[in-house]
Amino acid sequence: MSLEVLQQLKKSKVIAIIRGIEPSQAQPLFEALESGGITLAEVTLNTPNALQIIQMMRKKYEGRMVIGAGTVLNAAYADEAIRAGAQFLISPNVDQGMIEKALASEVLPIPGALTPTEIVQAMNFGASTVKLFPCSSLGPSYLKEIKGPLNDVHLLAVGGITKDNAAAYLEAGAFSVGVGGSLVSLSEIQRGNYKAITTYAEQLVAAVNQ
Repeated sequence: MSLEVLQQLKKSKVIAIIRGIEPSQAQPLFEALESGGITLAEVTLNTPNALQIIQMMRKKYEGRMVIGAGTVLNAAYADEAIRAGAQFLISPNVDQGMIEKALASEVLPIPGALTPTEIVQAMNFGASTVKLFPCSSLGPSYLKEIKGPLNDVHLLAVGGITKDNAAAYLEAGAFSVGVGGSLVSLSEIQRGNYKAITTYAEQLVAAVNQ
């Protein structure tokens, strides 16, 4: 399953990062994202009822969207997320237990790292894809420099990614991008303006496929 998720990520180039929503907001949000062309989404585990949301959305969008868990800090969190049906695990850190748990369950691990040392450590633990985080402070040029010596790793650029700069990270060598608040706007969700999220998703998808 992890290979299939990796192939879908390569094709779509975007993961929607969902944090801080209510379970009742999940279905209209996922509908808005799918309508805008988003096919991968992560629900962060520091979202209340995250496991419930993952479980619900996996059943609802089976075969239509790939749904994973974010902020998976360790093996215990990984186990909970996998039991809930997460198809990939993303974290802001490098944790050997999380990576090994994911691989043993044939779920794609995407640990977070910033420096070359951290990235290589994640690779040594078995990760083929690493979240470069946070990106906003260092920009696409840093990612391009990292890809020089570390061209074998798939880098997911996360942190401050928008429809306006996503293409620049892909051009610099990112495998894909993770987009949070600019796409999954909590203020728009609170207003029930899911059409705005669909519109932004359409613009984001167009930008990464230009």
